[in-house]
Amino acid sequence: MTKGYCAAPWRGLHIQVDGGISTCCAGGFKLGNINTDSIESALSSPKLQKVRQSIKKGILPEDYCQFCINAKKSGLGSEQDFHNSYNQDFDITTADDEYQYPVIFDARWNNTCNSVCIYCNPTFSSKWASKMNLHQQKTDKDNKEKIKNFFFDKSKGLKTVFMVGGEPLLMKENADLLDFIPPHVKIDIISNFSTDVTKSKVFEKLLKRQKVNWHISMENVGERYEYVRQGSQWQMLIDNLKILGKEVRNPPEVNDHEIQFMSLFHLLNSTQLCEFKSFAKEAISFFPHKFQGPNPYRKNIEIVWQNYSEPKELSCENYGTDVLKKIVAEISRYLDTDVTPNEKNYFQSKIAKYEKIISVTDDHSKQDLKSFIDRNEKLFDKVGYFNRLWPEFSFLTA
Repeated sequence: MTKGYCAAPWRGLHIQVDGGISTCCAGGFKLGNINTDSIESALSSPKLQKVRQSIKKGILPEDYCQFCINAKKSGLGSEQDFHNSYNQDFDITTADDEYQYPVIFDARWNNTCNSVCIYCNPTFSSKWASKMNLHQQKTDKDNKEKIKNFFFDKSKGLKTVFMVGGEPLLMKENADLLDFIPPHVKIDIISNFSTDVTKSKVFEKLLKRQKVNWHISMENVGERYEYVRQGSQWQMLIDNLKILGKEVRNPPEVNDHEIQFMSLFHLLNSTQLCEFKSFAKEAISFFPHKFQGPNPYRKNIEIVWQNYSEPKELSCENYGTDVLKKIVAEISRYLDTDVTPNEKNYFQSKIAKYEKIISVTDDHSKQDLKSFIDRNEKLFDKVGYFNRLWPEFSFLTA
């Protein structure tokens, strides 16, 4: 168990694609399911009351809060930090064991997506589901009404709504939701930004809102980007960023929109970190009203790095000395660029972890990357692409 408090069990609401109910996207277990339970009963369940009781003692329970516990150990920001930042008026000393109201709301209506990311799965991508001959997951009409009724009944303290996918720009439910969300509420959207935004009602309505955080999900550039994110088009991403850039301005002018890249760190970008940083700097030019001029609101587009877990074939620490030495060298070069304090902490912890592995082992493990790559390249008709795009790792698939 880890010391600390978190407001999410009292003031968060997260509805998963399969209907699972929790108080944040990192919750370690489901409190109920909207297909069989009311939202109210899930949020007053004995399991969640036990979580609240533990947190009131200053202890994050490992069974529900493991994600944030691990994030803290890695020097990363966590869902705990995020929820607490929106709940600075929350007083743990006076809170009882009952749910209060949602300050952060996150409903994931379905898994509609235009991409088949190499590390994703059918739960979060309809394209992956189609490839695997599985049905698309979606929230049925009755459950949508159940969510909306709860949402509007308890929206007095609402501060932000998360739109996640799948690909949220493609979801009609998000377009409908935006018609009812009060104008003061901020929207946080995590998008691959590789669908035609000129045809997206969600994009159109978001541009009219005062406060939006655009989290662009990506971690590679060019052809490597298209390989990792099958179905996504690099040029369309660039075009969309430029379209967004024409609309985004510095507060308090017109709107208060933030842009950042949300990036997973894994084997397939571990040796191109500097290339990605160069792109992030280049992308500043796409936003002439945001990062340019004598008083730019922020001089760089922030890159928020996230830990990678599954599938294990793309996890860096699952490889031996030969691979880790290459990665450590690239991270060291990256740390010599203009990194934020969060980036510095994140990658310094990675170096420490990898150097420890290198110092105690002569392991030259390849895992089963060959089978993983062969399977995916046959599925997407990309045979031979990996060895051409990542020649430094071609020995892993020999």
